[in-house]
Amino acid sequence: MLINVSSHACPINGDMLKSGFVFILAVIDRGSGMGMYSSKQKNQQPIGHTPSDGAIENQANAQYLVLIVEDDEDTASLYHAILKLHYHNVKVARNGCEAVSTLVEYQGPAAVILDYQLPDMTGIDVMTTCRDLDQPTACMVISANDLSAENASCGEIVRLVKPLGCKALLDWTGKLIEKLQQQLSQSNLNDASPETLLLGESKAMHSLRQQIPLLALSHAPLWLHGESGTGKELVARSIHYCSPRSNEPFIAVNCAAFPESLIESMLFGHIKGAFSGATRDQKGFFEAADGGTLFLDEIGDMPLVFQAKLLRTLQTGTILPVGSTKPVTVDCRIVSACHRDLSAAVQQGEFREDLYYRLNVLSIELPPLRERGNDVVLIANRLLSNITSEEHTLPCRLSDSAVSFLTDHAWPGNVRELENTLRRAAILHQGVDLHKQHLISSSISYSSKTAPPKPDIMSFGTINTSGKTLKEIEESVIENTITEHQGCIESAAKSLGVAPSTLYRRRKKTV
Repeated sequence: MLINVSSHACPINGDMLKSGFVFILAVIDRGSGMGMYSSKQKNQQPIGHTPSDGAIENQANAQYLVLIVEDDEDTASLYHAILKLHYHNVKVARNGCEAVSTLVEYQGPAAVILDYQLPDMTGIDVMTTCRDLDQPTACMVISANDLSAENASCGEIVRLVKPLGCKALLDWTGKLIEKLQQQLSQSNLNDASPETLLLGESKAMHSLRQQIPLLALSHAPLWLHGESGTGKELVARSIHYCSPRSNEPFIAVNCAAFPESLIESMLFGHIKGAFSGATRDQKGFFEAADGGTLFLDEIGDMPLVFQAKLLRTLQTGTILPVGSTKPVTVDCRIVSACHRDLSAAVQQGEFREDLYYRLNVLSIELPPLRERGNDVVLIANRLLSNITSEEHTLPCRLSDSAVSFLTDHAWPGNVRELENTLRRAAILHQGVDLHKQHLISSSISYSSKTAPPKPDIMSFGTINTSGKTLKEIEESVIENTITEHQGCIESAAKSLGVAPSTLYRRRKKTV
């Protein structure tokens, strides 16, 4: 009998065929043509048979989810068949939305293998969302194109070119698992107290730590005020683990990370058939956080059309999954935050006033790093210890000149900027002592606490405001800033202190 095998997917090389083809029909849910093959092999094993190295590896990796995110059915099935021989828990998602929902439901460490071009978003978008989930994840993107130029700052992404051979697939998946093991070996922040999470001896930090146990006892919505990088998620996490909800999930969501068309599905979930690509029912972040705490970061970038639906959820305690007519009751405490002044956004009509007051029942102010005195040195020493361990570099210590630099620098990016500066210095210097010059050369922009303030947003470029409305002036500021940054939306957004999605949305309204 002659069997002709063909496929419309990516080409399959000999390496793939040898390692995966014999078992495909026995593993994939769609068929059972060779199911007896596997069962016969198993039944013919003698008593006292020692499991193979592959079987031992399969059991050892049972705690990890290997998630394949691929919309091409043949390619996804082939990857699934190969990986299932080596890993216990392998799942397939057909789009980005389904991938995120699968991760949220799993709540454990996951290695995520992503196709770059998905029906609803890119693999980069999914990877960005994975970073915001309250679980260890390691991602790689497989693409038919070279992504190095387009995504030079993607960090954790491994850029590969399709088709991916069997050996390469297994090798890279193994590296993702190793990365997960390293993440899990680090101290678990979830079990830390506010004293260890929120390091510092300044008056502001003592006051903050005293407020956390009191705020944790309440179920009322909580608003976190503070600049970007001041540790709003750490505070939200500390409040959760001091609360009666501590044994339930803590879910952190960056509202600016989702396209406007998907945010409702991501937060509320959807039912099968609700839209193209919705192949099964999916829970959203609200249901995933049921009984626990849902942290909505950068809520100021939430689309206006969805804000009304969020308000109703806060009022009724129910959500309506996309495509469903049956409300679902949820019980989760809402903690929200934004790096910009939402009261100003309310006045400009960009954020609902009723939702603002509903979210701002309780509030807490997070001090910027420049106002915390010598706390910056304590934090730097803690960060430096973690960084040298993660990067496998020589242990470093701060010299007197480095300490002087730390206390003098204004740190506009707060702890996030401090960590990035120390990481660059530790990697590039490769020495025992870090001096001022090493930190200055690793700092993106050195500014003293006594330096004059940055120019106001209205000073960007030369803008004629005569006879213009506030909206027209705003449009001019945005366009001038984008022009000054050579058309780079991300860079312009950072300069203006807003999320890139905000600029995209504002420009879309003017078209």
